Amino acid sequence: MKRLAAAFALCVVLTPAAASASIPLPGSPLDIVLRPAVAELGSAATIAVSGIDAPSLQVRLLGATNSAAKPAGWHALTFVRSAWRGTLPPPELRGIYPVELRVREGSPVLRSPDWLYRVFAPGTLTRPSFTAPEQVARWWVRTLPGNAKLVALKPWPRPAFDLRDLALHRLLVLAYTLKGHATVRERLGIFVTAVRDGYAGRWRLLEATALP
Repeated sequence: MKRLAAAFALCVVLTPAAASASIPLPGSPLDIVLRPAVAELGSAATIAVSGIDAPSLQVRLLGATNSAAKPAGWHALTFVRSAWRGTLPPPELRGIYPVELRVREGSPVLRSPDWLYRVFAPGTLTRPSFTAPEQVARWWVRTLPGNAKLVALKPWPRPAFDLRDLALHRLLVLAYTLKGHATVRERLGIFVTAVRDGYAGRWRLLEATALP
């Protein structure tokens, strides 16, 4: 049976600012490259994994769903030019998705909190970041024209089709008013999704939508 290199002590940092990401753990030969490291919704990305001695390799994006709102599942990679390579099916929702690897069905799943694939709208990483998702919602209201004022804010349960990691995504519903329209009947509402740039990262606006 072939050896899995550093199977239970892997750590690869996928840097969001780069077009690709490849930072192996010192002492471990494992190397993961995503191109692009940050993708737009609907676009595919390629993955290359090298430094692992295995007869086969599969990858999945944890929490990703397909067009039928089902989990995306495992995707087999092909060994080409000294690396396991393939194309990641694009998730249906924007967000951050942990990358998981396994040799075959039933084998141990390899993961690291730093293996993250980002599906963002252009400019997401340039938005202000905050220590709490509620601060993201308050900032969004301040960006509105017409002297908007936040009047209510609370967490909202995610829809059944949303399988994204709750540690990295928060859905909030808020009500606000515009200047000269302060009555209850004139209040406006919006759903804000905040995204955390890594498990120890800060929160940014992912998107604001009329429906959750």
